[in-house]
Amino acid sequence: SLMGLLVHQNYPKVLQTGYNAAKRSGSDDELQSFLDRMHLATDAMSDFALTENAIRSGDQNWGLLPTCAALAVKTGFHAGGESGGVASGFVEFASWLGKNSSRGKKKRLLGELGHHMNYKVSGGTTELRLAYLPLLRQHFQTYLTDGDPASRMEEMIGVMDEYGLDRDDIFENMDEFKMDSKAPALNEILDSKQKASFTRLYNSGAHKSQALVAEQGAGKVSKKRKSTGAAAAKELGAIDEDGGGSEEEQEEEELTEEKLRAMFKSKGRKRGQGKKKGVKTTTKKRKTAGKKK
Repeated sequence: SLMGLLVHQNYPKVLQTGYNAAKRSGSDDELQSFLDRMHLATDAMSDFALTENAIRSGDQNWGLLPTCAALAVKTGFHAGGESGGVASGFVEFASWLGKNSSRGKKKRLLGELGHHMNYKVSGGTTELRLAYLPLLRQHFQTYLTDGDPASRMEEMIGVMDEYGLDRDDIFENMDEFKMDSKAPALNEILDSKQKASFTRLYNSGAHKSQALVAEQGAGKVSKKRKSTGAAAAKELGAIDEDGGGSEEEQEEEELTEEKLRAMFKSKGRKRGQGKKKGVKTTTKKRKTAGKKK
């Protein structure tokens, strides 16, 4: 829940205020009392997380909601003490929401990399994250930094094809999983001209990785070809049927069209005659009314 996330985000700030007060007092008893309260607060927060998981998970034990609320209050009580605590600075919003969003993004990217490399590596996403990606990233960084990158682009593309990786995997996705925060991003090593030459060289070749072929729409092309072939066959069949009809059938169709036209003409004439008769009767009535006057 949002309330529990807010408590989890801000109760360490209340503990920081209590720690500073205990440290200024210079008393070992005050410091020990603070450590005990910190232990109880973290313990209550851990119980809150377990209770929240029991409520929101597949069990959905909603009867634990009062217990969950009591544990959130207990966390704040132990963090602030009997006299209440003060949070240093402003109350912060739950940063777990943003971290969870970035976690979902990285999980999705890791799944895409695992799908691309599935035909050449053994192991799941955990092994891919811990064992394969750091070494491959270091390998590609060596290609881009040691010597002239233009002379080693073909060799680098060969390694990419061997593992089923495309250009976006190298210059965008792998930087999300670098272990060393100080390591340069692969997308920033090459300048714009080198990137353009690499893209042209990569697009000029044929990359036959099974995962990439499936994503690039080879199956869709075959379906389109099948559908166009079926449509052409239907059209040819329709042409054959039209051309293969007997003369008697064609004469019958012509006769029916002539009959329909004659029927429409006769109806039109009858309507026109009715309108003319109506006009004549009205003129006759006007003439008789004038004679009477």
